[in-house]
Amino acid sequence: MVLFLYYLLPVLHTRVLILPGFAIPVIFSIFTSCVGNNLQIKPQKNQGESFMAAYETPLSTSLNTMRAAEIWLHERSGDSPSISELANYLGYSEAQIRRNFNRFFGISPGRYRDSVRLERAALLLCRTPMQVLDVAISCGYRSHAIFTRAFHGYFGVSPSDYRRRFHDRLYDTVSRRAPEALTVEIRPEARCFLTRHYGNVPISEHPSLWHYYAQRWRHSLRGCEVLRTWIYHDDPNITPASRVRIDFGFKVEGNCMTPPAMAFRQVCIPARRQVKMRVARRENIAGAFAYLLYEWLPTHDEWLSGEPVIVTWRESSSSYSRLESFELEVPLLTVH
Repeated sequence: MVLFLYYLLPVLHTRVLILPGFAIPVIFSIFTSCVGNNLQIKPQKNQGESFMAAYETPLSTSLNTMRAAEIWLHERSGDSPSISELANYLGYSEAQIRRNFNRFFGISPGRYRDSVRLERAALLLCRTPMQVLDVAISCGYRSHAIFTRAFHGYFGVSPSDYRRRFHDRLYDTVSRRAPEALTVEIRPEARCFLTRHYGNVPISEHPSLWHYYAQRWRHSLRGCEVLRTWIYHDDPNITPASRVRIDFGFKVEGNCMTPPAMAFRQVCIPARRQVKMRVARRENIAGAFAYLLYEWLPTHDEWLSGEPVIVTWRESSSSYSRLESFELEVPLLTVH
């Protein structure tokens, strides 16, 4: 699991064609001659059972299986899992896994696994004080030499040089803005129903993406408290834009025990020591993260842990407008 910091550099806005729970990068010039330059894919209203029938097509079944494969590899990246283990987990042959995974992600599962390990290592180097050897071991490498060789082959520089250059490159790229509130606390264990999106998009569009993926299923969770939530796993300054992962869904409390749709999975998030920031508007999220990273952490002798950032989106109404705020839960490193 890794920490996402979306805000630090302007990144390429890759347009994506959004399918249920999935996004495939598309070269839009293929379509513009036929449908124009304003192609937008939006969810239809009141789909109900007809939507679920369409959702359970062979393509969607394969898509959900490969999403499950990606999540399995992601969650076990520190253990260097084999493709044979993945095939056994899903009940497919290795050949089927390799063929379908490459079809949906454009990369073999073995290369994907290795890329995830190295990108996690890069993030730990940039966001934590961990020694290079400790980073290597936590990402499943058996020795400093093996890790350094793999890292250099992937990023073109040594781990130590990457750490230094990354910090220098990002330090002055985003203006800093203190959040409305900032506290350090122990976050209790949380339970979420989540579906995964692939593809980097600007922060300002994340509430719209939440509506696309999750809003239609909110009525299925009656009888329990539901909070609108998404989780950032990657830093798009490290992870390629088409592979950036964001989980959208619900944080739930109460008797809701079953995910609302096939594309959702239940995730239990363990208790963690964290910084919680409250930000009034979405355009201030980037500045709040920059403030945390470059002003608050150094003056409070704290470090980020490299684990995912959880965002809770809240709205309230006034006499004149609808007000929004965001709670950002950023895990801290616990030093024993």
